[in-house]
Amino acid sequence: MKINESGGLRVWHILENYPPGYGGGAAITTRDICNSLAARGHEVRVLCADSQLTESYTIRTENDGPVRIDRVNLPYFMTEDPEGWQLSPGQWRAHELRIARLIDGLLSKWRPDIVDYHTARPFGEECLIRIARHGIPIVATLHDAWLICPRVMLLRSPTVSECSGPETLKCLECMYSQYDGTQLRAALKLPWRILKLRGYPAHRLRRRVQARRKVSGAIARSEFMAGVHRQHLQGPVEHIPLGIDLTGLPEERPARPRSPLRFGFLGGFQPTKGGLQVLDVARSLKAAGLSFELHIWGPNQERGEAEITARDLGDRVFLRGMFTPEERWLVYAEIDVALMATNVCEPLGRVPLEAAMMGAPTIGPAVGGIKETIRDEIDGLHYRFRDLSDLERQMRRVLVEEELLGRLIANLRPVLDTRTQVAEVERFYHRVLGHE
Repeated sequence: MKINESGGLRVWHILENYPPGYGGGAAITTRDICNSLAARGHEVRVLCADSQLTESYTIRTENDGPVRIDRVNLPYFMTEDPEGWQLSPGQWRAHELRIARLIDGLLSKWRPDIVDYHTARPFGEECLIRIARHGIPIVATLHDAWLICPRVMLLRSPTVSECSGPETLKCLECMYSQYDGTQLRAALKLPWRILKLRGYPAHRLRRRVQARRKVSGAIARSEFMAGVHRQHLQGPVEHIPLGIDLTGLPEERPARPRSPLRFGFLGGFQPTKGGLQVLDVARSLKAAGLSFELHIWGPNQERGEAEITARDLGDRVFLRGMFTPEERWLVYAEIDVALMATNVCEPLGRVPLEAAMMGAPTIGPAVGGIKETIRDEIDGLHYRFRDLSDLERQMRRVLVEEELLGRLIANLRPVLDTRTQVAEVERFYHRVLGHE
């Protein structure tokens, strides 16, 4: 096998968003991995999607230190329809052919030893299938469940319940329904949806199966994700705790709690993160006469202003805008308790790890990998998934139970550093390549 001049591997990371574009924890973690691998002597490149006022499918190349980034302009997919579900089968096939030509062109100029496939919905199934035709081994880092879940986040439609993994009939039910609430409502709409969608969802499901068969192994960020994928992927599926990049972590931790206590929510007003639901809970806590502040960082802040006014929360809720990865320690230093209110099945949850390193516990839903990053009643609190009354109960507890917050803070665990954990990623690459 050819290697680069430094003796390292050529590694191609493919993902939907790469910083400074917003891509949540998946983008931040991938950037940390890429830079850490480059620091260990590997040649690292990134292929990601982009949204610019230029011609679609053109490539904008830049560098993040030693990491080369090729950003493919896919504005329709990035802003309107990430997986192309609103396209006709013919339009989707035309997109697949463009992606195939793009992959072929890039691989004609540079051939990696291994591909690490992250979350990358706009590139579709054809991306993996085309790379495999070039004989390049592919591993997946499981930031989401795209490989096995047409809904990406293991949340079943139409009942909005947690999913245990793919089965053909179950997946088809998901794809021909739209979170209607009950099977009866979905069944009533099914004839119309079959007429409208025809065989397109079934075709995409078959292509998804083909795509995941091209993967030679996977890195799971939680035991939950490893368990749900193992029986559906070829090759090893290994749980590797990737941790977070601890660069710049201050030695000092702020005194807690403040008066009034500060909750911090970092999901902005993305639909899947539950920001509006957190505002509803805050309104209930205010009506109960409890004193607190809620500080909100993240995307779509412009939507939050009207929602805060509508709930009469201007004296309790404060919009703080976006922040860079380098500023995250300052953000966590300003809060006493972090909140997660995701309404999808999160593979891990980065917030509890970052909050813990700044001495703040997290309240989060008992779903997916979050159950591993928060130890209930030890260093954080769980609430029942999608149950706002239970979230309110747990937030109320930290406000009224005098000893609770101190006990949770005292039990916070150290978090692994991505810069050292990347050695485990490197080892896994060599395992897939047959070097062990």
